[in-house]
Formats: sequence, C-alpha cells, structure tokens
Amino acid sequence: MQIVLGIISVLFGGLSLVAAVSQLKSDKKSAAAVIMLVGSLGLIAAVVCNALGQKFDIIIAVLSCAAICAAAIMNGIKSKNFHIQHHIIRIALSVILVIGFAVL
Repeated sequence: MQIVLGIISVLFGGLSLVAAVSQLKSDKKSAAAVIMLVGSLGLIAAVVCNALGQKFDIIIAVLSCAAICAAAIMNGIKSKNFHIQHHIIRIALSVILVIGFAVL
C-alpha cells in the first residue's frame, strides 16, 4: 500500500510541478505558480520521507497538498476560468493522500 501511495503522490506532485514550471516559463508568472512549485516539491519530499520511515511526512504532505490546492484555486479565480469540479477532485485526491500518509 505504501508503494501505491508513493506512486500516486509522485504523479500528483509531478503533474502539479509540470503545471507550475509551465506557468513560470510563460508570460503569466504569478505567486500561485511559485506556491504550486513549492507544494509539488514538498509532496515529492513527503514521499521520500515516508519511504525513509520519517514520521514528519504527514506534516509535509498536509502543507504541500494545501499549497497545491490553494494555488490551483488562486489560478482559477485570477483567470476567471474557475471549474469547481476540477477543484473538488483535486481537493478530494489531496485528502485521500493525506489520509494515506497518516495511516502509513
């Protein structure tokens, strides 16, 4: 189960990282892109901490998932293209990942 949590977390963090880097390279640079970048790297770091048996991985996962979700919401509001379903799915996935880190 730990491997599944790690794979899904790395995919979620990696996709968020790609989105953040893409936004930073474009003309639409924003604080939200930096927040998403930090959250993405944090989530990947939480996976590494979890694999090493560190107990503070849950704290990193919570902060990272919150940063990713907040940045996505900020981007949606700023661009006036807010898709509530997208954010509900992102938040639900984040909650599931955080629960996974808490259990493992």
